[in-house]
Amino acid sequence: MALLGASIDPSLFRQDYSGFINAANTNANAMAGLGQNLAEMYKNKKKENKAMEGEIKAADTIAGILESKMPDAFPGISDLRMQMNDGNMSLVDRYNLANSIKSALSTGVQVQQLGLQQQKFDMAQSQVGQSGGAGNAPPKSNVIYNTTP
Repeated sequence: MALLGASIDPSLFRQDYSGFINAANTNANAMAGLGQNLAEMYKNKKKENKAMEGEIKAADTIAGILESKMPDAFPGISDLRMQMNDGNMSLVDRYNLANSIKSALSTGVQVQQLGLQQQKFDMAQSQVGQSGGAGNAPPKSNVIYNTTP
């Protein structure tokens, strides 16, 4: 209770808005950070999309060469190529088709290499058969093992 004649300090009635100011600064800093993160994500996505487009273009070139030079080696490559160049498909789907074309090429090359190795093996076997079979064959053992207890 105030005494009669006592002075009252008017500064005690002043409102303190510093909490609101600090909250607004914190909110503004958060929004600025969010904007920077979104801009960085956008740049990274653009780079990623450009890389995907490059992979699609490379696969299209490979598929075109395969289609013109070896149409029987990779049946269905023209259908995959047509799907891959469909602008209505998403970029990710087209990229996955490009990867399937590249893996088909890799598998085809491996199959051809295995075929060449098999031909070399068959030729070596036929040469051994023609020479009497004694060329590089390991010596036979006359040891008999007793397996009964």
